[in-house]
Amino acid sequence: MLAAATKVSDCSLVDEQVPTISEAEFALQEFITRYKICTFDLDSYQFPNQLETVLYALAKRRLLYAYATFIADSNQSGSLVGICDAARVVNMAGAALTLDCLDDAYERVTAGTGRPTLIMSHSRSLRTYRSLCRAAGIYQRVPWRWYDPARGRMVEGSVDAFNGTPWLANDFVNAGADPTEERTFFMVMGDDGGQGPTRGVTGIVPAAQGRNLFNRRRIEGVFAADAGAGAPDMLPGVDTWVSMPAGLALGSQGALSIIENYTTVASCGG
Repeated sequence: MLAAATKVSDCSLVDEQVPTISEAEFALQEFITRYKICTFDLDSYQFPNQLETVLYALAKRRLLYAYATFIADSNQSGSLVGICDAARVVNMAGAALTLDCLDDAYERVTAGTGRPTLIMSHSRSLRTYRSLCRAAGIYQRVPWRWYDPARGRMVEGSVDAFNGTPWLANDFVNAGADPTEERTFFMVMGDDGGQGPTRGVTGIVPAAQGRNLFNRRRIEGVFAADAGAGAPDMLPGVDTWVSMPAGLALGSQGALSIIENYTTVASCGG
């Protein structure tokens, strides 16, 4: 950040001011899950390799869900909440969400073109935004492409938008439905590797991982922490641990803003 210029009188001394540069470290988290295949399962299934394939696919999804929960957890120092600049947080103090306040939070993103490329919130917040749009007689959707794991390929469609920016729901945000934890995140996504203000929010993994996000470690024998009488034991079968080291990085403070602590529309019964 450049130091402010000073005004001096003629022929007076001018103090040299050096810009201060701050550095930030972004930590990696270790997400881990486990599945076990007992000897009985191996003997019972005609194609046990298919069972392994299914369980491994489910384990990877559990890790991705854990990551989706982590990125918006206010108790995690490396989450979006933890790395956001305090000056770019709009706290509604329990008031109702408004389009004007959404605009305020939106405009606090100044990196790159000064326009967020992605908005994320719980589906409750997205329903609240839709309600505001209906009341104002407006409605926005934009084209969007995403990966469909069931089809195994990219698909195309449309999603909700605010000021032309896609708004996606992540129901791992505020999963406990605490109103004070209700947040909407405005982000510039991606890292161009430069040194200017265009660097945005990006996920990070160890360089050694390459294109594979997941580590799988197999152990012959299923570990039982309490197999009886408070003693651990190894049972017949195969234990598999799947881990994913990952985290978040913020290349420019202007790439992220948050609006938080607002009331949403009531949940529907039935």
